[in-house]
Amino acid sequence: MSYFLQLIDQFGVQQKLQIPTIKPTQQSALGGLVTIILYGASLGYFLFQFLDWQSNNKLPKITSLQEMIQDAQRLKLDGVFTEISYLKTLNNSIDPFDPESLIFSPNLQVVPQNRSNIQSVPLKLEQEKLQNGKIITKYIIQNIELINSPANQPVRELINYQLSLGYCNPKQLQEGQKCANQDTIDKFYHQINFFQVTIFIQQFDPKTKSLVWIPKFFIFDMIKDQLYMNQFILKVGDLSMDDGFLFPNSNKFTFLSDLEVISAQYDQQYSKRLYGEELISILFFHLDQIKTVNMVEYPKISEILADTGSIISWILSISCIVSKYNENLSVEKTQKDIITMYYHDFNDFIIQKNWMGHIIKVNYKGKEYDLKKSEEIINKLDTIAIKKMNYLNLQNEVAKLQLILQEHLGVQQIKKYLQSQYKLESLFDKLGIPDKSFEQEINQIHAEHELQQDRIQQFNIEGEIDLKINKDTIEHEIDFRMGLLDMKIIENGELKEQNSFQIQESFQNINNYLTAINVDKPDDAK
Repeated sequence: MSYFLQLIDQFGVQQKLQIPTIKPTQQSALGGLVTIILYGASLGYFLFQFLDWQSNNKLPKITSLQEMIQDAQRLKLDGVFTEISYLKTLNNSIDPFDPESLIFSPNLQVVPQNRSNIQSVPLKLEQEKLQNGKIITKYIIQNIELINSPANQPVRELINYQLSLGYCNPKQLQEGQKCANQDTIDKFYHQINFFQVTIFIQQFDPKTKSLVWIPKFFIFDMIKDQLYMNQFILKVGDLSMDDGFLFPNSNKFTFLSDLEVISAQYDQQYSKRLYGEELISILFFHLDQIKTVNMVEYPKISEILADTGSIISWILSISCIVSKYNENLSVEKTQKDIITMYYHDFNDFIIQKNWMGHIIKVNYKGKEYDLKKSEEIINKLDTIAIKKMNYLNLQNEVAKLQLILQEHLGVQQIKKYLQSQYKLESLFDKLGIPDKSFEQEINQIHAEHELQQDRIQQFNIEGEIDLKINKDTIEHEIDFRMGLLDMKIIENGELKEQNSFQIQESFQNINNYLTAINVDKPDDAK
């Protein structure tokens, strides 16, 4: 079971030999500066893209289709749908919709499929005061629902609306209204007369993710003894919006997306024959057989990350230059360390190179050397150092060292050294085990008399001296068994070359330790 768990572990790490042991990765100040710049630019670009996306500035993908309406297609229009008023830009004195002198009385009717049950719907009356002080009366159609079905259906559900403009009928007046007299009507027809129809459609705003109202204006004539038939074909819009953060999140809207107008002109005889009264205009509203289907899909976070990631990858590609710089820096540092192993004063040489890598100056303690000859020597040293960094060369030198050891010590002696076992217990035994009788004796002296301080101090001093001697001997033995052979010491967490005096002192300490060990051994063990 344990083997199987180890086999499927996806978080294993590769065991690496750290060279050098303190700082295994070559890094530079230039690399750090470029890292800050590149990662700062990458983070800034990501934040810009993310905030731009959250502000809905990323245009969505929109697909628009034309489809036939469904059976019993409904279009519910909440709020103001249509406003009918006398043309505002006209400076005429007579307004035909003035409730105190009403010439034309609008009549809104709901027209079903069979036209057998036509019902009148009350209109909302409002008055607007213009900047020039003129008051315009408006009739408003609001909160209606239209229904239509495909023409090929055997049974169709249909609801249309019709607004007719006929002369004022005293029987249909509402409270506060009064019909105009004939003199006012005659003066009215001496004017140039138009009335305005404002229909509010809706369009989808991709920035706010909502439907906005857009007014469309139509202007029609008002001519005596003429009937204008205006048919408004309303187009339904179905919209499916997907604005999910990571997964789809669909929202559906149905609205009035657009309309078309078809106009025809008739005389009053046609109006009396068909509608039984004199009308100057008819506005007929019904749904189109074709509707517009829009599918809006906003970018998700995955698309933003993909787009940002591609740009960031391109930005970070500049890091290859810094990587190459660090690689060259690492090679030069390693070459310098290898040469210093053989020539310890190499660090004191000041060698200056140009941007192409050619040596332009060699100085040692104020002495200038010939550039051509110096360059040959330094290039030779670099070539040998590069070869020594080769792994196969390292194996070759280790193999030669093995042959040398076998030649001088013999195979049996080497095996003897390899089979030798040293116990850590012997080191701790040399520290000594605390003597309980010694501690009891000291406690007794304390109990007998406080004047015995000198004796107590003598015991403590003798114990400390013995402990210090044992500790120094143990440290020398540890250095002898496990001491480094690279002639380097660690100071303040950094590797530092030992000078010749330190190397000689290290060998002298080892020799002294061996001499002390041999002296302490009995004669039969030497």
